[in-house]
Order: sequence, then C-alpha cells, then structure tokens
Amino acid sequence: MTRSRRRTVLVSTLALCLALAVGGAAAVLLLHPVDDTAPTEKSAAPVTVVVERGTLTQTARLDGAVSFGAAAPVTAKAEGVITKLPAVGEQLVRGSVALRANERAVPVLVGDVPLYRAVDGSGLKGADVSMLAANLMELGHLRHSDPATFVTGPQFAEAVRDWQESLDLERTGVLGPADVIVLSAPSRIAAVSARLGDAAAGQPFTVTATTRIVEASVPAQDAGVIGVGARATVELPDGRTVEGSLVTVTTTGEGVEAKVHAVVAIDDQAALDGVDAAAVTVRVVTKTVDDVVIAPVASLVALAEGGYALQDERGALHRVELGLIADDLVEVSGAGIDAGMAVVSAR
Repeated sequence: MTRSRRRTVLVSTLALCLALAVGGAAAVLLLHPVDDTAPTEKSAAPVTVVVERGTLTQTARLDGAVSFGAAAPVTAKAEGVITKLPAVGEQLVRGSVALRANERAVPVLVGDVPLYRAVDGSGLKGADVSMLAANLMELGHLRHSDPATFVTGPQFAEAVRDWQESLDLERTGVLGPADVIVLSAPSRIAAVSARLGDAAAGQPFTVTATTRIVEASVPAQDAGVIGVGARATVELPDGRTVEGSLVTVTTTGEGVEAKVHAVVAIDDQAALDGVDAAAVTVRVVTKTVDDVVIAPVASLVALAEGGYALQDERGALHRVELGLIADDLVEVSGAGIDAGMAVVSAR
C-alpha cells in the first residue's frame, strides 16, 4: 500500500470514530432525558376548630362623644354689678355661692320652682315656699317636716336668718328672687359670658349636669333594635373601656332626614376623670342567646341544594340551622351538632 493510500485510510478511520463518538453521546442523551420537573409540595392539612357551647352576644357599633350634656343658661335677678364670677368646671350645689353682686353672696338653691316673690314668716304657703323649706331642711337650718304642706312662720324666718348669717349676709329673715339662684339640680359651669362689672341681673353663665354622659348617633339599620335600658360598652381613646346603659333614645327629623340619638349613662364616673370631651366608640348589646352551640362563620359550608353544613374531620357534611351571628361567630343547631365537635374551618 502506498503512503498516499495509507493516509487516506487513517483519515477515514478517524472520521468514523468521531462519528461513532458523537452518535454515542446522542444516544445517551436520548435514553436519559434531562428531568427539569420541580418537586411536588404536599398539600397542607385542613385547619380544624372545636365548636363550643356558650353565650353569644350581638352588638351594634355607634360613634359617640363624652360630654356633660347640653348646656343651659342660668338667670340671675340680683341687684348691682358682678364682683365675682365662678370658673368654668366649678360645681354649683345647694348652698354654694354662684356669684357676688356688690360683694354680696348670691347662693344656690335646688328645686323645680323658681322663687317669684318675697317669702317671710307671715304664714305663706305654696310651691315656692315648699321649695325654700326643703332647701333649708337639707342645709340644716330648719327642722325636717313635710315640705309639701309647709306654712311659713317664726321658725321659718329664724331659719332664713341663720342661713343668711352663715353667708355673711344681712339677717333679714326674708328671701326674694334677687337673693338666690334656683337650679333644677346640682350643676357644672359650662361657660361664663358675663364679665366683672356687668349688671348682675341677666344670664351670666351656662351650666350642665355634673356627671359625664356619652351621646351617640345610631345607624339607621340599628334604630329598631336599640332601646332604653340596653347595656353599652364605651371604648375610650386610651384603650380603656367603661360600662353604661342607654337612658334615652330619641329621633329627630322625618323620612330620610331622620336621625336617632342615644344617651349613655356611665356606671363609674371616676373612670372618666380627665375625659371631659372625647370621641369614643359605643358598643350596644342588641341581642343575647344563652346555652347555644357556637361555631366560626368561616367553618360554614354552603350546600348546592341550599342551606349550610359543617364538615367534620372525616370529610362528612352535617347540615345545620343558623341562629344569631355576631363577631365572626354563629349559633348552629342540627342532628349530631354539639360542643366538642371538631370541624374544618377556612381559617
């Protein structure tokens, strides 16, 4: 074999080996394809909850505000000019001095009837006399008896003189409209409009009640289920809660303009110390059911044929009847439904 022929054979052999090598690699790739499939995650186990038996309470949420209630003007009939005025927030009770006119004390009496005449010990009787007698009895200057049938006499005049002396006033034994200010109840000074030197006769200040209340607006959808006597929880701005009850529920306006307002009396006034005015949330109890089976709303399964069911741990469905719904919980009843049953829940 010539040198030229040998070179041709060697080149052909090398080409064949390369072809086999490439073919072999391709065959291996064909027999063992690349696995690019991600591993499959196991499905999470269903969340289960245990239904309980207890009390379920439905509440309505109201927007409210702490206040001392509406302010009312006070009328004074004293003579002279004002030489001393009360401060905002000061409380006026039976016997306290409301203001001074010409440096003369003008004290407070509490009653439902204003003093409209001069009353002395000359055998007078009437609603104003009964009011004066009741106050002098409470202040300790007159012996206790029935104010409704009281008739003035020497003992009344002496009681008036004793009271006047305790206030550093002239002992006249007579009380007239200019001598006192009659309030319907102990009151708190809300605002003072008069200034020192103004005429004493007029309306020098306004007053409110001495106890704080919560005034709240009632949503239209809750107006029919909120009534006087309902218990309420008031959530204060600092996170604390205080308890109370509705004492009035009133409607103003008509039709679409109608508004319902509720007033909540607070049980523990001391809990509101320092909170004279603040926006609060009021939750009012509208309905309560006792000794019922309670499940999370999230555990209810809507049935294709209508109604609802609970699903137990084995996957079986148990039809239930629904009762009160409140705070993501629902009252349920049905065959085999009782406290301690574990059911599947969406959360």
